Amino acid sequence: MFRNLGLILVAIVLLSIVWFFVKGKVSRTHEQVRERALEGGFGRAMTSGPATKHLAMMGRTLTLGADPQRTGELIAHVAGADDRVTAVRPEEGALVVEIDGSRPLVRAHLRPDRTVIGVDEMSWEMGFPQGAQVWNRVVDALTESAGKQGIAVSEGAREFVRADRPSDGAEVWVVRS
Repeated sequence: MFRNLGLILVAIVLLSIVWFFVKGKVSRTHEQVRERALEGGFGRAMTSGPATKHLAMMGRTLTLGADPQRTGELIAHVAGADDRVTAVRPEEGALVVEIDGSRPLVRAHLRPDRTVIGVDEMSWEMGFPQGAQVWNRVVDALTESAGKQGIAVSEGAREFVRADRPSDGAEVWVVRS
């Protein structure tokens, strides 16, 4: 009985060691295949449709027709409620909303008669702009909350271009001027 148990334990240990090395080799191979696909036309073809959709989401802007204090409080409350929004901090004449710690960079420009909020810059990694779904959720929630409070809301769009300055290996995209 103990002999059979010992053989089973030895088999488990050996299989674990083999699995560790096989898993590492598969992960490296998968990474190499993904990099080759992205370098070639195949990867771009696979990601172009979804990337275009995400880029359109990132370009959404809102203009809130109310005083800056009221809209600032609304933005801080609504954006701060999302789990992936890591900070809402004041800046001179604006509020900065940080998604996932740094990018995309969302700025709400607080003007005396209205507030315009939108993505100012974003990172592009693995074929997609990062944070698009989070920004889309925040925009939808802001639109709904502002409507409930009787604040006039209009939606706009921005276009982006690739910036010349890379950040931490990721492409940075900024608003087209």
